[in-house]
Amino acid sequence: MCDETGRHRWEVWQTKNAGGFCIGHVHRDLKDPEAGVGGGPSRLVCEWEGAAAARIAQVLKNVSTYRFCQRYRMWPGPNSNTFVAWVLREAGVEHALDPRAIGRNYLVAKQ
Repeated sequence: MCDETGRHRWEVWQTKNAGGFCIGHVHRDLKDPEAGVGGGPSRLVCEWEGAAAARIAQVLKNVSTYRFCQRYRMWPGPNSNTFVAWVLREAGVEHALDPRAIGRNYLVAKQ
């Protein structure tokens, strides 16, 4: 997930404090925005501009409030998709994550 300037890549990584700016499992700029993960290339699914982008950027300025910074679990979560769902919810941006996004519906991602 990139911020409103498109200059930062945010993600939850399996390894804590793996590099770049990080708070536990939440990392910024660990990889280039175009770098693939999981055996495949990155792909742009959605892009936000204007007010929605500004609200997302505000949430990312306060990423330490994400309650699972220090915890990662592939299934059922919390994981990268749980983090994305949290950012969008906190920003008030409605967007359904792909049905294959494991962790998108993690029990507390919606609270």
